[in-house]
Amino acid sequence: MTAGAAFALYVHVPWCRHVCPYCDFNVYARREIPEADDVTALATELAAWADEPPFAGATVASVFIGGGTPSLYRPATIARLLDRVGAQFVLAGDAEVTLEANPGTVSADTLGGYRHAGVNRLSLGVQSFDAAALRALGRDHGPDESRAAVAAARAAGFDNLSLDLVLAVPGQTLAGWATDLDTAIALGPEHVSTYALTYEAGTPLARWRADGRVRPVDEDDEAAMADMACDRLAAAGYERYEISSHARPGFASRHNQRYWDGSSYLGIGPGAHSFAAGPLPGRRWENERAPDRYRAGIAATGRAVATAEDLSPARAESDFVVTGLRRLVGVDGDAFAGRFGRSLARALPQLEALRADGLVEYEGARLRLTARGLRFADSVWSTLL
Repeated sequence: MTAGAAFALYVHVPWCRHVCPYCDFNVYARREIPEADDVTALATELAAWADEPPFAGATVASVFIGGGTPSLYRPATIARLLDRVGAQFVLAGDAEVTLEANPGTVSADTLGGYRHAGVNRLSLGVQSFDAAALRALGRDHGPDESRAAVAAARAAGFDNLSLDLVLAVPGQTLAGWATDLDTAIALGPEHVSTYALTYEAGTPLARWRADGRVRPVDEDDEAAMADMACDRLAAAGYERYEISSHARPGFASRHNQRYWDGSSYLGIGPGAHSFAAGPLPGRRWENERAPDRYRAGIAATGRAVATAEDLSPARAESDFVVTGLRRLVGVDGDAFAGRFGRSLARALPQLEALRADGLVEYEGARLRLTARGLRFADSVWSTLL
């Protein structure tokens, strides 16, 4: 990435009203949110990176404010944060600016304030429209609050709305999942993300599974739910463009696609990840996860990097392919050769075994996952990394 090129900016807000039992993100339950202190630290971190290649003189193509629950911040706080982004970098005139929000934490007034502050894309963590499924997930909102949040978003002027749904929730049936999908489609969002519930090590949900308190959904039923999501969303006009993402034409997440196409991205906030694509083979780093250690680092040096890695050429090649294969369009072999100086086949000879096993396929110079590969993507990643 050369000076003046575009990059994606991620801002991590680590606070939640409570931590859901399946969540392994870098989040912390807190009643009083230190908004002013947070923005001061984030602004200091932005300033520290503004003169550092490859971000110096570069354009911010997209901003994603995630967490955690960023909608716990007041609109004035989001406005101040986005002002600091514009003060330190060139914010593209058509930049996609996303805010994650939880139903129950937003109103018509706050959503109007976020829209006025410059947020033009809203991602709502609905997860389910079934009260029993929400209780199983430990969510602190109900189905009616999700519907109200969608209506409030539309009233506030949001015309780019994404809904997150979780499948294979303990106790969920195929009929229940179908109802969730139909309800989401009826609300007319521009984007829908569907994620299978995972039992991450160290979470309460994983412990409950281990001691028999929670029984996971049958693997065949989970696969049927995933297939149902693709079929019903496609029939409703949503194109599946990434393993878990479906969008109406023109509404694929531009920010997320930058993670998958090998572009540089800067993450600020506790535990945020960053990647500098150039000079090749690239570098990645992660901030301190604990908010107090993060703030101490920012106060001392303007940065709070906990770990960093200069990629080896081989790791840069495999990372480029693995992230690119998340997209249904796959990896452009010509672009790969132009970037790394050798072909896909030469860089990753294990691709031939994956092709023979029906997990990947070529269409001209483009490599992509097959329908079978999409289902067993984890096996593909483990082979390539």
